[in-house]
Amino acid sequence: MRYLHYSLLLLLIACASEYKTRKPASLDEVCIQKIKPPGIKTSWYTTHIDVIGKHISGLLLMKEMPDSSKRVVFTNEAGVTFLDFEFRADGSFQVKQVIKQLNKKAVVQVLRKDFELMLGIPFRKGISEAWGQDGERYFGAPQKKETAYFITGADCASLRRIELGSKRKKKVTVEMWGSDRTAPDSVKVKHYTFNMVIGLKKIER
Repeated sequence: MRYLHYSLLLLLIACASEYKTRKPASLDEVCIQKIKPPGIKTSWYTTHIDVIGKHISGLLLMKEMPDSSKRVVFTNEAGVTFLDFEFRADGSFQVKQVIKQLNKKAVVQVLRKDFELMLGIPFRKGISEAWGQDGERYFGAPQKKETAYFITGADCASLRRIELGSKRKKKVTVEMWGSDRTAPDSVKVKHYTFNMVIGLKKIER
């Protein structure tokens, strides 16, 4: 019986909403225009992906194309391509190339969403939600079953992180460091529903 009570307690904790203390706030257009992520422009990064005990590392290029689409190409040091994704200006997405180990629908979708957050794609159509929680301001752009947020402090001084969440809990956070928001010095993407971390460090060229 004690074990049952303990299990139920853990279940309740796991199901508790991380957003339950949020309060609706006004859409501060000045803050939105100041902080809204512009997305990473053409940049090279050394990159590692750690997912469920597996490690992949190499060079990642994010590139703006003449037709306003964006390409994300991840290769190893020998030039073998792990993945090549195209994000078109009309919002469509195409897998140009992906290695067998990553060529699973769920994996591709996870990586697609991660790169979309880094590229600022969810925020292109505007912000329609604003919340306050624990001294932070959340500005949200609803997606299909999730919401992409960019988060700042109460003073709207700087971007603290980007977040993807469901109605109840956060799923992914993206943190960026560096003075240039279009080419941050480093980026960390962390998943909260399973064990996956992506780390990027800019290469100066």
